[in-house]
Order: sequence, then structure tokens, then C-alpha cells
Amino acid sequence: MVVKVVWHNEELYGCEYLKLENKSENLVIQSTVIYVDEKKTNAHNVNYYVELDEHWRTKRFSINVDNIDSIELHTDGDGNWFNTDGESIYNLKGAIDIDISATPFSNSLPINRINWSINQIEHFHMVYISVPSLETKKVPQTYQYIRKEGELKYFKYRCYDYETIICVDSNGLVVDYPNAFSRIL
Repeated sequence: MVVKVVWHNEELYGCEYLKLENKSENLVIQSTVIYVDEKKTNAHNVNYYVELDEHWRTKRFSINVDNIDSIELHTDGDGNWFNTDGESIYNLKGAIDIDISATPFSNSLPINRINWSINQIEHFHMVYISVPSLETKKVPQTYQYIRKEGELKYFKYRCYDYETIICVDSNGLVVDYPNAFSRIL
């Protein structure tokens, strides 16, 4: 299976090209995000790579910003995170999924890990990676499966005080993330 997606960034001028491939027992995601910062004083090129197991649990990821700054973390899939030297990162303990600020792809991880029923609510801890700074922290997020229309599924997404309705396709990939990202391909 190979899936290609292009998103338009509605908040900042930019777009993303993502390729998802099924390779043996892993899912591999390679993506490039290009956007102009909020002040319109700088542009950024972000490349990220994510390796997932067959249940959409993150195994490892790497992010490179402007070919200058980068981060790579690994996990055991049970909420334990490690840097490239194998040292534990205790402040991320308990998080299963990642949330990269520059992409709607991150929403696909918890959505695809659960066998959802209408009105089901699930709470998650995510490893949030802020782009372009690459600062990481553990954040709580909530998803509620609210309806299905044809092949599209709608989820109420909440993180702290922020709340929106996200629409995903049959692959669990975002089609519409209001006022943030919209799918072109």
C-alpha cells in the first residue's frame, strides 16, 4: 500500500507532501512541509520520518528543520521514550503517540489505533513536538468519534482549551482540519 497526500496550510502560507508506505510489518511515513512563519519574515522546510508498527503505534521518528536542527526519538510502544543514545526521556513517559505541530498527520495516529464506536471518547497523552523549535513535551488530548458520512469520519478533537471537528478519510488521514489544514490530494 502506498498513499500520497498533499495538505494546504490555512493558518500559514504553506503545504505538505506526505507518502505513507506499508513496508513488511511497519508503516513508514516520509513527509516534507514548507511554510512561512507567522510574522512572514522567514520560511521553513521541515522533513520528517515516522516508523509505526502494524497497530499505528510509533516506533521512532525524526524531524529536520531547514537542514539545521533535528531531533530523533525512539519508543518501545508502551510509553517509554529514548534519545539516540538510548537514554530514557522521563518527562515523556506514558505518551504513545506523537503530535508534530506543523502537520495534521499526527491526528491519524490515535484515530487509527482505536476501533471506534459512535460517541466513544478516548483520552491520550501525546509527545508534542513544536516546529520549528523542536521542543518536546507531553500533552493531553481527547478524541470523540461523533459521526460517519459515507467514507468520511468526524472526530471532536480537544487539547487544553482548543476544540475543533476533524474530518478523516477511510485511511484515517485528515481531509479537513478547520482553519488549519485542508486536503488537496
